[in-house]
Amino acid sequence: MDKARFRVIAGGRRQGGAVRPCLQLPPPPVMPPSELAAEIAELYALALIRDVPFAALQDPHHAVWIDGSTRFTLHELLCEMRSLGWFERRGAALARESEGSRQRRAQRLNREGQLTLGGLYSWAVAGQSVQGPISLFHWVDRSAPELQDIVGAAPDAEAPMSAWVDWVARQSGAALAVPTAEADALSPLGTPRELVARLQASHPCRVYYNAALMLLARGTAFDPGLSPTGTDDPVSAQRVLALMAEAAERAFETVMRRQARADRLSPPMVTAARLGILLARGDAPLDKSDSLHEVADELQTYAPNLLHWITRMNQQAQKGLRGAMTYLLPELTPEEVPPQPSDSALQVVVAGALSTLFKALFDTRPAPRLRMATDPEPGIDIGGEADRLAVDIALSRTVCGAQMPAETHQNLRIGEALALQVLQGWMLKLAQGVSMEMTDFDGCALRIESYLRSSGEIAVALRRDGRPVRFPMVAERASAHLAVI
Repeated sequence: MDKARFRVIAGGRRQGGAVRPCLQLPPPPVMPPSELAAEIAELYALALIRDVPFAALQDPHHAVWIDGSTRFTLHELLCEMRSLGWFERRGAALARESEGSRQRRAQRLNREGQLTLGGLYSWAVAGQSVQGPISLFHWVDRSAPELQDIVGAAPDAEAPMSAWVDWVARQSGAALAVPTAEADALSPLGTPRELVARLQASHPCRVYYNAALMLLARGTAFDPGLSPTGTDDPVSAQRVLALMAEAAERAFETVMRRQARADRLSPPMVTAARLGILLARGDAPLDKSDSLHEVADELQTYAPNLLHWITRMNQQAQKGLRGAMTYLLPELTPEEVPPQPSDSALQVVVAGALSTLFKALFDTRPAPRLRMATDPEPGIDIGGEADRLAVDIALSRTVCGAQMPAETHQNLRIGEALALQVLQGWMLKLAQGVSMEMTDFDGCALRIESYLRSSGEIAVALRRDGRPVRFPMVAERASAHLAVI
């Protein structure tokens, strides 16, 4: 361009930084009947293994007794799941699939294209199905409910650390675990039921604040790209907590917007209740024009044992149940109050956002490891543990039947997009270029970096597997636009 004759003025910005981007919420997951059948079957399966110890979840020979005469092994449960058309990828199951549906199935399957026990529990984040069943961050999730109180806005990022520790404790009940504490005095979790109870009773941010306080207290290194040679360090312990607080606040706003949408999915318990009416008809002909009728037909034909086990479980828990009531999603306890959809969604979106911040801000390269008091190994992989913690929280929402697995999969990625926007806004205010590298929930390598434009302004770019991409779910112009000639 002839700069002597033309001058391009970048638009879409205000003095002192960029306009805060608005998150463009995606539509709810679109599921064909074959996938919906697999989702309901997964909720049934997870309800059946609520009391199986985490240590036994990968053992195909582990037996689960429902009553004195009904039992099954985890291998038999897996076979019931594998027989469904969506996992088998057969016939009409493929005809109406969206790209999102194919991605969700691919993430559940191993390299041989088969569903495994790990893929049943930990598929929401790529690579976690072959890892351990629970994050080590739970071991430092100390609860201090006596400290919780109604608090106002978070302190400034430059406030003393003592002010931040006090605010975090009042906001979430998190408190720094004593480094010499015995493992039993921290937070052991034995079964999925215990995981659900712990997370349901706690503030959505507590386990993350506890983990952050532990990492910061032990002097964990930040991403090397945040410390450019010859410049001041732009990140501090207070800045990490400030970014976490901002991401959590924006997650709450996002979930409230999402819950107000008319196209949101029905709660799983409602869907299971409607399905139970169809399943209770027995040999009555099913109307193929209704997608839920197709779901009922799929389950009756290819997973009859799974339906038998769930009816026996319901009858064992509540005597006298008959007909359609026996196909409901079992409650954790008879007096349990089902979680609100907004609360469940908030937990998962917060998990996606804060796990992403952990992976971006801390040094998660393969070499570094942080030694924990309760860890018998040389150290832990911070990025891996952040992903595993996100998986645990997503799992807890499906184990209690509060969300469809496809919803938790999407909510984690909404949280990830929020965290990237929070980082983008912070980087635009820095006086120097910085960068961060991590792996996203789909297993892709992300690099977010800021640089100085020829106009003297800071810009932030995102790369996925080395290729420039737009920030996900951003409702704004892709770049500066031509404003004046």
